[in-house]
Amino acid sequence: MSTFSIVVIVTVVLAGFLLFTACRPFSGPVDEALSDNYYYNRDKSDIQYSRMGNWFELGNTKMNADVASFEVLGLEYAKDKDRVYYKAEDITAEVDHATFRVVDYIGYDKSHVYVAQEFAHGRMSEKPMPKETMLKIEGANPDTFEFMDYDWSKDDKLYFYNYKAVDVDYATFEILNDVSSKDKNTVYLHRQDEIIPSSIDVASIQVIDNHYIADKDYLYSYSNWLEDMEEALLKIPVKNLESISVMEHDYLLVDDKVYHNNQLMPMADRSSFKFWKDTYYGADKNHIYYLGKPMEGVDMETFHVYEYQAYTKDKNNAYFDGQVLEGVDLATFGPKDADGLLFKDKNHVYRGNEIVTE
Repeated sequence: MSTFSIVVIVTVVLAGFLLFTACRPFSGPVDEALSDNYYYNRDKSDIQYSRMGNWFELGNTKMNADVASFEVLGLEYAKDKDRVYYKAEDITAEVDHATFRVVDYIGYDKSHVYVAQEFAHGRMSEKPMPKETMLKIEGANPDTFEFMDYDWSKDDKLYFYNYKAVDVDYATFEILNDVSSKDKNTVYLHRQDEIIPSSIDVASIQVIDNHYIADKDYLYSYSNWLEDMEEALLKIPVKNLESISVMEHDYLLVDDKVYHNNQLMPMADRSSFKFWKDTYYGADKNHIYYLGKPMEGVDMETFHVYEYQAYTKDKNNAYFDGQVLEGVDLATFGPKDADGLLFKDKNHVYRGNEIVTE
């Protein structure tokens, strides 16, 4: 590239930057430590809301706020002497102006605890969006309410699941994992916006990992997106809880059996079962498996899994996602380059199970 071309490119980029800066409608953030969404306009006569200051793509909203008393309360909250704001919306009618405060994304006033409807609504069952901007968390004590994690919160007397109080024994309640919890009487299963009492034996309940729980009779896998509870709660018989091993890519060992995606692999031998780390391939003394299904005709002694895990080969064939790649020259088959996204032999380049023609 010539010096003249470089100068032209630099000049164009600089001119674009100067034009962008000249058109910028802000003079700076109101409180950068708390939020990158609230800005003074160019002459500091008003406040403008602009998500992350990206006015060019995300726009900006003139708030007509009282600049002298304007205070940022949190990432998406602010107030002035007359009004309280969520983003650029006036929520004064929904909260107590004088006592409203924010911790993280939760709002508090002297009487209630609040979360933005748009934040809470995305995690609940599909319903029309309410007209109110803020969701009042019914029953929550603003003096003791605390956020626990993405799903759970509590105060001094109640637990809340997705901002709704749950009917549990407070003193003995315990969150077990992502899909279950318990108190002294019951094991509960978590759905999108509610918890459901189950018949799982609470006296013998054990946590296996963030998904699985077990009692004295069964290992449980709960798929909380399924409406039918018979389908959602899968029970796998278990005799010895110590035998349970949750492996990568949905392989599971229970007693003397092997499962994939919670489905029994009837041909698999537990004692010799292994898997290739970070791959969908498993093996025992008799078979190679891909996604839990035995691969036909594989030579086990020469079977090789490439670093780019979808491709494998043995002395007879090359495979992609467990299926034979037809017509491959095995002697020259391998990764085309370092990232392993394309493979090649002396005749072709392969992307997935297709020959690349361009």
